[in-house]
Amino acid sequence: MKVPHPHIEARAIDAIRKADHFTASVFLGRGNYRVEKRPTVLAAIQAAREIESDPATYTRRALIYAIAPDGHATLLTAELIRKLLSLHSKGN
Repeated sequence: MKVPHPHIEARAIDAIRKADHFTASVFLGRGNYRVEKRPTVLAAIQAAREIESDPATYTRRALIYAIAPDGHATLLTAELIRKLLSLHSKGN
């Protein structure tokens, strides 16, 4: 497995901490997207699962972004999301 550069991961973690909100989105075709806005990263992960279960998305995967107060979007990688979920499950 390819190991992410530590600076990229650190910037993504910082973006999560500073995010105004999170989005889960999927491309539906011809300029159409389904976008769900959520207040937390865990809620955005759940929204992504819901989006992916919609037959209209076929086999497409939802992308999750941390949205800064100034509108800057940071893509959260699958590896980072796995780490977040692992930490969350250890905390429960």
